[in-house]
Amino acid sequence: MTNGQEKKEQKKLKKTAEEKEDFDTCSFYCKTCDHKFELEWEIIFEIQECTHGYVGYHLNDVFINCPKCDRIVTEEPDEEDDFLLNV
Repeated sequence: MTNGQEKKEQKKLKKTAEEKEDFDTCSFYCKTCDHKFELEWEIIFEIQECTHGYVGYHLNDVFINCPKCDRIVTEEPDEEDDFLLNV
């Protein structure tokens, strides 16, 4: 590979890496084993697309298993949700 070809290849790889969008993560909490973990939204979108045919920032019909105990978990409650539960 010549020096010019190497530079083109590096530019192409860099552009591909820059094009990938970061959708952040979603936090989950397993009440069974008291384990908190995060999952990238991109993975959740892939699950939704395979099971529903559409994607979105909702979790009401997506079942995520705890990596420790393999039980279905819920989205980690926000501080505001905790406040409402303690009223």
